Amino acid sequence: MCLITSTVTIGALSISAAVANAMLAVGAVATIASTALGTVSSVRQGKQQQAMYNYQAKVAEENAKIANKNAANERQTGIEEARLQRMKTLQAVGSQQAAMAANGMDVTQGTSLDIIEDTAAMGELDALQIQTNYERKALAYEQQGLNFSNESRMDVIAGKNAYKTGMINAAQTGLNGVSKLTNVASKWVSFGSNTTT
Repeated sequence: MCLITSTVTIGALSISAAVANAMLAVGAVATIASTALGTVSSVRQGKQQQAMYNYQAKVAEENAKIANKNAANERQTGIEEARLQRMKTLQAVGSQQAAMAANGMDVTQGTSLDIIEDTAAMGELDALQIQTNYERKALAYEQQGLNFSNESRMDVIAGKNAYKTGMINAAQTGLNGVSKLTNVASKWVSFGSNTTT
């Protein structure tokens, strides 16, 4: 009876060893597959984030170009508006001179000349104020353009960092997988040594 029990026990140990080996093999394959998928996923995620940041950088670059064009347009508009103001001033001065001369006043001296000079000075001040206002708008657009340029540079840096992070995560996933495989292998070896004794 003792011989039958020991034969059944040896047979059960052989079956359980075969099942354990199969389980360990399945675990090793699952660990390898999981590690491979995790590594690929980390790399892909890093590349996708980098692509997103690069796209945002391009948008910011385009916005900077638009802001700088707007600044140039504002400056040009200021120059034109100031020129128009100066033309209006010259017309006003001409109308004043004609009206004064028609009333018999001497426009080259005295109060008449003072009025004409005041009109010319105020007209020039208006022209300069117009140009200054447009210059302020241009400077605001230039600042906006600078902000967009800085945003673009920051997005490029963030994209590089995202890619590096993806690569680091991929390496970490790979090392974790190797560690798990080492654990499975050590269990396999220890299980095999336990069944042979």
